[in-house]
Amino acid sequence: MRAKEAKIMANSEKIVDALVRFRQLSFIQIIQRTMVTLFPVALIGSFAGILSFVCFSPDGFLGSVLYIKHWLPQYRFLQNLFGDVSVVTVGFLAPYAAFVSAQLTVRQHHREIPSIGIIAMACYVLGFYHSIRPAGNTVDMRYYTANWFIVGVVVGYLVGLIFVKFGHQTSINNFDTKSNDILKSTFTNLTPILLALLVAFLFHLCYALARQTGLDVMINQAVTAAVDSHSNYATTMLMAILATVLTWLGFAESISISNEMFKSELFANLNYALTHKTSLNVPYPFTPAALYNGFGQFGGVGLALALLIAILWVSHHQNQRTVAKTSAIPVFFNTNLPLTMGCVVMLNPIYVLPFVLLPLLNMVLASGLIMFHIISPLVYPAPYGTPGVLAALVETDGSWWALLWSLVLLAIDVLAYIPFVKLADRVEDRLAGQRKAGEAHGQH
Repeated sequence: MRAKEAKIMANSEKIVDALVRFRQLSFIQIIQRTMVTLFPVALIGSFAGILSFVCFSPDGFLGSVLYIKHWLPQYRFLQNLFGDVSVVTVGFLAPYAAFVSAQLTVRQHHREIPSIGIIAMACYVLGFYHSIRPAGNTVDMRYYTANWFIVGVVVGYLVGLIFVKFGHQTSINNFDTKSNDILKSTFTNLTPILLALLVAFLFHLCYALARQTGLDVMINQAVTAAVDSHSNYATTMLMAILATVLTWLGFAESISISNEMFKSELFANLNYALTHKTSLNVPYPFTPAALYNGFGQFGGVGLALALLIAILWVSHHQNQRTVAKTSAIPVFFNTNLPLTMGCVVMLNPIYVLPFVLLPLLNMVLASGLIMFHIISPLVYPAPYGTPGVLAALVETDGSWWALLWSLVLLAIDVLAYIPFVKLADRVEDRLAGQRKAGEAHGQH
């Protein structure tokens, strides 16, 4: 028995060692530090988004529950006001990520180049800003949002490497330095600046040609045609996997499985329920939006609410607990961005299994409950921002059984996340120990 326990402990230590080595990779350090740096921006933007789209919108969860438009005549003004805050924070998170990532990259190589962040941001914007389109001038804002966060990090990292290879140290912190000397040192970095902008321009050119020929429109039409057709169970599971995997890879909520997808099935189910006064035998009981939004998104993609509860329950790292506490309200309203960034969930191999597989488990278990008529199929649309744990209650028109089983599934998810949270704590402890050892060695 002791030999078996020793073997388990040895294998556990090997896993921790491998995870520590992964965390020490250059690019992984950059992306994780970028996430932590931008956590306050994501947090403020998420709160603003909740106020705009959930609270002050008549179509939002709180707005509809509180009948906001009946007693608050300024609701539209407030919705737009906080919507602007959301746009300039999380709505521009990708170029912000390029800025921070580039700065961290040159500092990782012990360089100081003050202009690097602006150049990286300019390269990112140049890549995706296009005024050449068949339909005229337009700015496609989707490329600047948190959905493209990882792309911003990669752009910043590559620009940083260009400056590390071809750039020169430039310091503007010494205010005794003459302006001419600062300008002279700035000119020494013209080569990497032009090289980075040239690469961005070539990407800009290729993308502009694709848009000019209407290639992006054809792709969009093909995707639209696919989601306007009928779904099946395999399609539902595949879309859930894509949504969670892409989010874990850093494309924060790049796939939104909404009621607009396969809406012909939604209308057919809703028409049946209204006509027959029951939803038990609707023609499409397992639509992607119903299963995924009803049971696979407690707190957002990856069941963030379960992760948050697990962190508050068992984690002994104060920073993780603080992030979880400050992210609690956004996560409750299905906005998981602050938690996934502050707790470094994206591109973290510790969380990939529960993040991707637990939503599928919930959906499979919920499918069984629906199949055996323990709960009704989810056919009624829920307002935007409906808390994930209440989605099944709303979409079954008030079935308390649906709420009960949602809570049971949430409890299972929390228990499943706990071992991974403990593993993350062990990795953090190991990294902290190595940092202390390095500092002590440096002092000697």
